[in-house]
Amino acid sequence: MNSINIFTYNSTDYVREVAKVGTNSDILLYHRKDGDDVMTFTEPVKYPEKISSLTDSLFPSDVSIINANNIDRNFGEVIVALDLMEKNNGIIIVNDEKRDMIKKIISNTNLKNYRLFTGRPMELMDELKKIQIKRNADKNLTVIDHFFKVKGVGTVALGFVLSGKIEKHQKVIISDIDREIEIKSIQMNDVDVETAGAGSRVGLALKNIDPSDIDRGMILSDKPFEYQNEINGKVNVHSTVRTELSDNYEVFLSDMMRYQRGKFENDKIIFENKIPVIKKNVVLASNNIIPRVFGTIDF
Repeated sequence: MNSINIFTYNSTDYVREVAKVGTNSDILLYHRKDGDDVMTFTEPVKYPEKISSLTDSLFPSDVSIINANNIDRNFGEVIVALDLMEKNNGIIIVNDEKRDMIKKIISNTNLKNYRLFTGRPMELMDELKKIQIKRNADKNLTVIDHFFKVKGVGTVALGFVLSGKIEKHQKVIISDIDREIEIKSIQMNDVDVETAGAGSRVGLALKNIDPSDIDRGMILSDKPFEYQNEINGKVNVHSTVRTELSDNYEVFLSDMMRYQRGKFENDKIIFENKIPVIKKNVVLASNNIIPRVFGTIDF
């Protein structure tokens, strides 16, 4: 099956016409199966009140669908978040009168190659299928976003295979608590499968762990994790942001499906808890800056 994960902003009318509602919390997921194509749409339903609703929805996405017919401060913040998180595949729904304005807004960002779209929801699905997704087969990484107990099954976790693949009965390490657990079974779209590759939306029955041991953003891998609780280096502030960071300035790690507190001190950021190193940088946020998602720092 060909899986694609789509972040959506201000596009509810389009998505509800083509997909079924699934898991609902501060992020809302929709599902669509069209032949061998499996689509998972993620909507940040608690945004703009919670910036983490936005960044948690964005993290596992391959493609973005942005409705640009209401250009306001929140729209601008979404564009900055997409740019900082290097989400360079997507479609912008826009009417003819605003096309030139949108082209100008995205011209110097990672969104510069987004397709501008005016059409019906089913036509939008055809556009999505044209986008080529590059998958990483090097590392087996699966991020967890929801988790609960099921009678007769035990602990179930929902998540996205970020790279590599997972297999039934595979033993993996869960980040943060570094415990070896077993994947008892895998489901995709309520169907049992033996394996799930990168991009798959999965439900996993897990052995040797309780839901109380899990937090959103924990990662499953077949290899041990490397951690850091501080990052040295210069913060790369987005070009739209005007701010200076001083000692004891409060910031938050805002991607990797977690929102974790830290503080800026002596040209480094010290986080309250250790962070698994799974990518080259992290995205930072602060409620005292507009836009709240404001920059990155490299490991």
